[in-house]
Parts: sequence; C-alpha cells; structure tokens
Amino acid sequence: MTTDTPPRADGTTRAEETRRSEGTTRAPANLADLVGDADAFLAEVWGNRTAAFTCEPAGALLSTADVWRELDCGSLVVPYFGVLREDATPTAAGVSETRIVQTKPRPGYAKPAAVRQSVASGHVFVLRQLEDWNARIGALVDALRGECRAQAGADAYLCAAGSDGVPARVDGAHTLVVQLDGRTRWVVGEGEHASETVLQAGEVLYVPAGRARSAAPDDVDSLHLVISLQQPTARDLAELALAQFLKGSAAAEIAGSHHFRSPAQKAAWLRTELRAHLAGHDLAALAQQAVRLRQREGRA
Repeated sequence: MTTDTPPRADGTTRAEETRRSEGTTRAPANLADLVGDADAFLAEVWGNRTAAFTCEPAGALLSTADVWRELDCGSLVVPYFGVLREDATPTAAGVSETRIVQTKPRPGYAKPAAVRQSVASGHVFVLRQLEDWNARIGALVDALRGECRAQAGADAYLCAAGSDGVPARVDGAHTLVVQLDGRTRWVVGEGEHASETVLQAGEVLYVPAGRARSAAPDDVDSLHLVISLQQPTARDLAELALAQFLKGSAAAEIAGSHHFRSPAQKAAWLRTELRAHLAGHDLAALAQQAVRLRQREGRA
C-alpha cells in the first residue's frame, strides 16, 4: 500500500491545522464551495480519480459540539442515529430507549449516557440522513443533487481517538468526505493499489464510485461528513425511457390493432417507434427524472 496523499486539485498547500472561522461564516452551499472550480472537477476528476481539496468554512456545517448538543437535547430518534460496532451498518441496539410521548410508548430514542459510553469505548457515533433535519447540510445536499444529477444523502461520523473508525466499504456511490473536526486517516483502494491520506479540518476528499474506502481517526477525536452521490445507472435510464414510451401515443394507437400484425411486423414497428422516441429525448432531463424517481424510492 502506498502512503502518497493525492495532490490537491485546487493547487493549495496543506496547512498544519485549519482554523474554523468564527461568527457568521457562510457554510458551504454548493459543489464549487467544496472543490473550487466545479466545471473542471466534473470534467477532469469526477469518476476518474481520488482528489483532495481545501474548504476552510467546512466546519460551519456541523461541529463536534453540535453533535453532542443534538444528542443531549433528547430528540434524536431512530433512524437518525446509530453506533458502528461489528460492521459499517449503524445500529441503535443498546443505545436507545422507549419513552412515553403524549401518553404513548415511543421506542428508538437515543440514550445520551449510553452513546457517550459507547464512543468512549471505541465505537463510532453516526448521525444519519442529515439532509432531512439539518438545514445547512440539507441545502448543500439539495445543490449537489442538481449539480451532479445524482441521488444524494449525508451522514456524519464521530470517532474518538484510538478507535477502529469506519470499516472498509465499496458501493456504487461517488463520495465527498468533508472533514469537520480533528483528523481522519483514509485508505482508498485495495492491496498495492491502495492510497492513504490524512484529512484535516477544512479539507475535502473525493472518492469515485466503486472504490473501497475505510477511515480511522488519526491521533485526535475526529468528525467527518460523508456525502454519497448515486447517479442513475444505464438500466435506470433505459427502464424510465421504456416506461414513458409505453405510456405514449404510439403505444396507445397500436394497442387495439397489434393482434392483426405478424411478429415480424410488430418487431419492425417497435424498432421504428422506439428509435423515434429515444431520438427525441433530452438526455439531461431524462437523467433528472431518474434521480427524482430514485429519490422517492429511497436514499443513496
């Protein structure tokens, strides 16, 4: 495994430590805020290679103090939190309880003391689906969903120094990791092709879809945000285009007369009409429709 940090795509140098801006610093709200030149990123980096960027106001999205505040306020409930134990799937087992709300028992509320004990013993605390309940992160995710034409979701991971961190994971989503507090050591890839980099607060790491990745705190407590961006597959686009064709006028017109045609005539009709249907498609609009459809069906 190599230990070369990927070069910064925005040409900046790494500072020893990024200071979080005080006061009313604007939180990152779009792709350019995270990676600099968004057009260059999408044309040269997206889907091609791992790359690191500097985003000094990243900490305005969420802080470690914010995480503990959310836990202590008493409103965290499943599925919006979990703890990593044996694998990369968060669980609320052992860190949740049932409360009486409006005279009825409601399960799944976070137990602050149990969560703190779990983190202190080396487990990772996860805030899930932040785009649904954190306004700053929700605005960023909404912007990325449109800019990248992808289904999007965001989770935050709080890792105590010395913990094992987040186990290796590989999936079909592109990933933007935003380091919010502390430092996280990332390993991307497998075997001799793996690379390692340490993200400090105010830095961003992009990992293309299909690359294995794992993370662990360096030598201090760490908080990072993982934004997953799942683009529609070729099958998603084909199924959507076909569904639209079957609901169109050409399919409606032949519905009452297709039984008078031979199989060869039906095949010839289908080739002609389907080709015309596809030729008239706005591919960008089709991709956006597929993203919205996937968003209704579930998260990335």
